Amino acid sequence: MKNLEGKAATIRDVARLSGVSVGTVSRSLNAPDTVRPDTLGKVRAAIKTLGFQPDARAQTMRRRTTMTVGFVIDDIANPWHASCFKAVDTEMRAHGYSLYLMSTNGRASQEAAAIDMLQHGRADGVILTLNNEQDSRTIARLKELRIPSVLLDRELPLEIDAVLTDHATGLRQATNYLIGLGHRRIAIITAGSDIRPGRERVRGFVEAFEQSGLPAPKDLIRSQSLSVDFGFREASALLQMHERPTAIIAAGNRILVGVLRAIQQQNVSIPRDLSLIACDRSDVALLYPGPITLIDRAVEEIGRTAAQLLLERLTGQSSRPAQRITFPTHLILGGSCLPAR
Repeated sequence: MKNLEGKAATIRDVARLSGVSVGTVSRSLNAPDTVRPDTLGKVRAAIKTLGFQPDARAQTMRRRTTMTVGFVIDDIANPWHASCFKAVDTEMRAHGYSLYLMSTNGRASQEAAAIDMLQHGRADGVILTLNNEQDSRTIARLKELRIPSVLLDRELPLEIDAVLTDHATGLRQATNYLIGLGHRRIAIITAGSDIRPGRERVRGFVEAFEQSGLPAPKDLIRSQSLSVDFGFREASALLQMHERPTAIIAAGNRILVGVLRAIQQQNVSIPRDLSLIACDRSDVALLYPGPITLIDRAVEEIGRTAAQLLLERLTGQSSRPAQRITFPTHLILGGSCLPAR
């Protein structure tokens, strides 16, 4: 609604209609707990009548905060990120913060640019995952970061809070399960060694063979990317080998999509022709050829924990050293594995 001059309603119009001072209106907007209930009711009624919209930029300048937290991810199509985002968003909103989503499309240059933008007045804190833990530009930006931050499933030699996943244990369990079914030609398709999930998953895979007194099939380790295209390309190549694997571990939910595409194209039957294990719950893993045996983790709890660590910093309740919290993984049996033929 507009005032008598035909302009958008202002804070002075609200004060005039409610019969209070401009300062009282300001406190009603920014610190309602300090205003008497009857007065607060009059102010809110005037705001509703006038259709008054507070100037968010002015409020930000007065508070010197944005009440916004950046959430930086490397792949917006990854369902793990969507589940984590929802958990973080719920926790942050309960404390008055909004979440600002940024996807860097797996490009280190965009990660550095996102960090720059967020710390220059766009956000009070940031929760982020990186495409590459070894990129010098991103590491330099994180060293200079002036706002609180939390890393998701990434490990850097910096004083930054991090919420991690014990990928190695889940991969050991999955590989041991397949070995117990008589499989020896087991392939793994996963991320590269430039991020923690890739390193840890390969480590767990190799350790399972070593602990069983068996040689790890190094020619079946495909460790480079978490993308659908990589999963499709590597699964296609594996299935065309003269001595092809009898089982594949698709260690990444986007990788799984590519692997299933290759399996369909080559008319391979799961689990009759090939045993398959995936990582993380997703619609694909639960429905086709479903449910797939998978390595699971508490995604929602990971998101909530990341939000809580950041809130401790934002509210000034903690001056502790950087904390690393690691969540377990465990194998959930489905119908996608059979004993080796």
